[in-house]
Amino acid sequence: MPDAEPSPERAQRISKRLLWTCAALTAVIGVFLVADVVKSADTYQPQAWVGVTLSALAMLGLIVLYVGCARGRLDLGQSAVGKLNLFQLSTVGLVIAVGADILIPDRDTGGLALLLPWGITYWLHNLNREPKP
Repeated sequence: MPDAEPSPERAQRISKRLLWTCAALTAVIGVFLVADVVKSADTYQPQAWVGVTLSALAMLGLIVLYVGCARGRLDLGQSAVGKLNLFQLSTVGLVIAVGADILIPDRDTGGLALLLPWGITYWLHNLNREPKP
C-alpha cells in the first residue's frame, strides 16, 4: 500500500515537471505562430506585424518565466514590480499575447491555447496559499 503521508520533495518534483510542461506547451504554441506567419506573411499589413511581434515577445516572456520557476530561480509569488508578483505579470503577458493575436489575420483564437499553461500555473500559484481570515 502506498505511503499516505504527502512528501514535500515529491510535490516539488511534480511542480517542477508541470512548470517545464508549461514552458514546452508555450513553445509549441509559438512554433504554430511561426508556422502561420511563414505560411501567410505575404498578405500581412503593418498591424499584423505588430501583432506578431507583441505575441512573440509575450510568449518568450512566459517561457522565460516558466523555465525560471522550473529551475528554482524564480517563484510565481515573488514580488516583481510594486505590489505585482510574477504570476500577476504572467497574466499581463497572457492578455497581451491573446490581444495581439487578434491583429494577426486568420488567427483570432490561436493565442487562446496559452490559457492551458497559464491555467496550470494559476493552479500551482494558488495551491499552497493560506486562506485569508
